[in-house]
Amino acid sequence: MMNLDQVRVIDPILTQLAQGYKNAEGVATFFAPAVSMNTRAGRTLVFGKEAFAAQSFLRAPGTNIQKIQNQFGTRSFALRQEAISWEIAEEIAAEAKNGAAQIDLRQFAAKDAANRLMQSWEVQVAAQVTDTAQYETNNVLNLSTYNGGADQFNSPTADVEVLVDNAKEQVRSQIGVYPNKLVLSPDAFNAMKRNKRIRDFMQRGVLVDEKTLAQIFGLDEIRVARRLKLNQTTGALENIYTNTAILFYHPSASTDGFMPALDANYGNPAFAYTYTLSGYPISTPERFNIERRVFTGDILVERSFELVGMGENGKCGSGFIFQNPVGA
Repeated sequence: MMNLDQVRVIDPILTQLAQGYKNAEGVATFFAPAVSMNTRAGRTLVFGKEAFAAQSFLRAPGTNIQKIQNQFGTRSFALRQEAISWEIAEEIAAEAKNGAAQIDLRQFAAKDAANRLMQSWEVQVAAQVTDTAQYETNNVLNLSTYNGGADQFNSPTADVEVLVDNAKEQVRSQIGVYPNKLVLSPDAFNAMKRNKRIRDFMQRGVLVDEKTLAQIFGLDEIRVARRLKLNQTTGALENIYTNTAILFYHPSASTDGFMPALDANYGNPAFAYTYTLSGYPISTPERFNIERRVFTGDILVERSFELVGMGENGKCGSGFIFQNPVGA
């Protein structure tokens, strides 16, 4: 019997559209870059702190060479398939293509389907990275209760530089390196850039943006999570991320010689990865339903979001989350 990979046929043009679609305001791949896999399940390595031991490897002539043992655990994961089907009525497709606009609605439908898959993924990743139960206990700070709320970003007494520095030290104590990236919800970003102490850093008239804040905090990059989602109850568009700030470490190609396919499997203390089946997402060949006179096609992806930078208690140590950084 043929397996799924042998019988699966893809449309190369529509697949290229599906793979190439990006949303500029999304942060899912910033948190967890994609790593291609040839299998649908795998294990990530979890290393201990043995490499930080202060040992001497001096050897006297004729004595045995010291041996070390690489101690590590593993965490298993499995990819999950997500799939979406699109369809366009023959008459509507012809009207759009042959009319004044000359729009290929079939390609548009494939692109829209890819966008919906990405939207779903953004929401899924947001749920994971904002779940405080995933983090080491000391890698979570609720600013609405800490110091009576006096250190919320929009408080006139808040010293956000000290807050970030302390969080950076906490991450380093867990994984051995400082975090280098920060994601802010839009309200947290607005409060941070207007913070009195941040303003004091800047000369009047100087724009305080993501790059400026990254320089102040000694980070490689800051992103604002501006992607929206539809509230199905009210019909309003809302931010996916609200009142949160997440500091984390991920290897940088320029500073760490980062090789995703290698480092993702060999214990690099990165924050997270999106393990994705090789060649995905894919688009199936377009089909035509004679009875209904509609064109239809499917887009499929198989992936799994995995936190990989574990701390001393087996939870995420490579990230630090500020809850409620914005007060009322």
